[in-house]
Amino acid sequence: MKSGNKRINGRGEMSYYALNKLASAGAILLLLTVISWLWPSGASKPSSILGVSLPLEHWVYGYALLASLSADAILSLLPSLDRLKQAGLYAAAGFLFFALVTEGGSDTIWIRGVAGVLLLLMYLWGKQTFTNQTLVTPLFALVVPLICWAFI
Repeated sequence: MKSGNKRINGRGEMSYYALNKLASAGAILLLLTVISWLWPSGASKPSSILGVSLPLEHWVYGYALLASLSADAILSLLPSLDRLKQAGLYAAAGFLFFALVTEGGSDTIWIRGVAGVLLLLMYLWGKQTFTNQTLVTPLFALVVPLICWAFI
């Protein structure tokens, strides 16, 4: 019976982890959607400043989520780190992932890197903010992205 309980507990932890990542992504998508709404209409789109014209969903659920999962994988291999070192690892992963992996001109490599750092630090904030004890987590994971996609 103990192996069955471990399996159920492991599945629960993995589903909570996935829900936490999706809630973080939903919060980031909401923030970027609001920024794009408030962006001046005469100016170029925020994504064009980065040298890449991708939809917001690709930035959040494609590049940033992958970089966040990579940072978590590295963290799982290391001994327990304090929050500042975790933030440093997330920032490094965001910078490297966005500066080197995303397509775009070499003149915007630093801007893309800084955007990656900010996005990944927001994922770290979400990792610490969204808990399995509230209904806010599934709301940001499931409902908020649907609302944002309806208005983008």
